[in-house]
This record gives sequence, C-alpha cells and structure tokens, in this order.
Amino acid sequence: MDTMYTFSSDKFSPVSGELDQDHDDYINPGCFAKQLADFLEANLQDQHYKVQFRCAEDWGQWLELEHEGNYTLAIGCANMSEIEDGVAEHRVFISPDKPVIRKWLRKIDIRNDLEQLSSALKSVLAADNQITGLKAEKMI
Repeated sequence: MDTMYTFSSDKFSPVSGELDQDHDDYINPGCFAKQLADFLEANLQDQHYKVQFRCAEDWGQWLELEHEGNYTLAIGCANMSEIEDGVAEHRVFISPDKPVIRKWLRKIDIRNDLEQLSSALKSVLAADNQITGLKAEKMI
C-alpha cells in the first residue's frame, strides 16, 4: 500500500510570508507547503474527505481528516527542494503509514482507510497536468 507520493510541479510556490522569517506563515528556511495544502484540501473534498484541522509544522503542512475511525487520519505535505527553473519537488504522505496501529493496548486494522485515502490522493495528484513525475512509495 502506497503511503507517500513524490512529484515535481511548477504549480506550488511559497506564498507571501512563507519564507519571511518575521512573518506568521514562516516555517523554516526554504520550506513551503501552503499552496499544496490548499490544493489537497480543495480536491480531496471532491473525493469525500473533509479537513477538520490544519496547521503549519516545522517541515510543512499537516491536514487532519474527518473519518469514522477512532484515531487520527492525516496527510502531511511539503516541498523537498528549492524552486529551480520554476519547478520544485514535493512530498505528500499519509499518517499513520502502517495498516495496523495500537491504541490502548489493542490492535486496530486501518488498512481499508489507508487504501481508500491512498487511492484518492493518487487520483487527485495524477489528474493535474501540472504535476509530473508522480511516484508512489511505501513507507512501511
């Protein structure tokens, strides 16, 4: 099961303040993901995933999704390279990244949820012609 996608795109660049140390949107030097997170939030809604919480992290953006399970299902996204000739490398990953998690000493099989989210992510990313070199990886 694929839980991480990498790709190149000229569609996502830093927004005003995202690379400015004195601005509230500043994450880390050279790190940006706000436009990519906006894109994922809007397009995953079409796939019946609604973002219930979103925040900037020191590595990019974190989007927690509404779902019926009793655990946090989320997506993280960030750039992996500086913009060169208008194009940057990006990463999107699913959390948790394992098909079985532990909660209160119980094992919970979340394989179905991960497979459905992975399929939705792949569909959203593959459908955009400004996203190239899409590669799926297993983090487990």
